[in-house]
Amino acid sequence: MHIGPELAVPAQIRKRLKAQLEKSCAAIETLQSRAFVQSISESSLAITVGAWRFRYEFELDRNRLVVVQALPGR
Repeated sequence: MHIGPELAVPAQIRKRLKAQLEKSCAAIETLQSRAFVQSISESSLAITVGAWRFRYEFELDRNRLVVVQALPGR
């Protein structure tokens, strides 16, 4: 999992985001369907933590989740 330091996110939100992404990583590791894992690696995923919304992607070749965008709540 990778959350870039360039994403200006409050520490408490970053901590909750990391916990949620760890759960997602664990779920991905249990998947038996190679086709599904391939599919999510070609898609952009989203998660909401508090008022923040994050877009993340699964890098199949590196076997990790990468947060690519953080949008603060309004």
